[in-house]
Amino acid sequence: MERSRKQEIIEELRDVLSKSSSCIAIDFNKVDMETFTPFRKECALNNVRLVVVKNSLARIAVKDSDYEGITDFFNGMTALVCTLGEPVEGAKILKKFSKQNENVKVKGGVIDGQMLSVADVTVLADLPSKEELQAQLLATMLAVPQNFVRLLNAVPESFVRVLAAQRDKLEENA
Repeated sequence: MERSRKQEIIEELRDVLSKSSSCIAIDFNKVDMETFTPFRKECALNNVRLVVVKNSLARIAVKDSDYEGITDFFNGMTALVCTLGEPVEGAKILKKFSKQNENVKVKGGVIDGQMLSVADVTVLADLPSKEELQAQLLATMLAVPQNFVRLLNAVPESFVRVLAAQRDKLEENA
């Protein structure tokens, strides 16, 4: 490969990493392209970039960046799952795909400059998305005023029921 082409690949990977919110290194040894293609398509649909590049070029690309710690995983057949949107998306797609194909193994990753172990990536995949968390927070915040309004309405309702019961009792006696 020509030196200029290598430099282009390094710059392209740096660009992808600069836009990424998380990056996960995976081992895809013994995975054929027929199996790998649906994974690539799923990534593309969910704002996740799957990058396969030589380990030596990847080491150069991550040097002096937040992802420098990921170089420990650059051995053997390595691909990078770079999430451009929500940090959990790449991990969720990877978890789903690795259930279908046992040859895909997570090596580790980086999110916000923090190294992630295989267990950390699994936990990340199980986290709800930002939208789901916002919905849960909104539901929790709305529950308090709703309960307060119900409580305020309960007092007059109870009073009306007592008056109705008293009226019914007086009508029976009359």
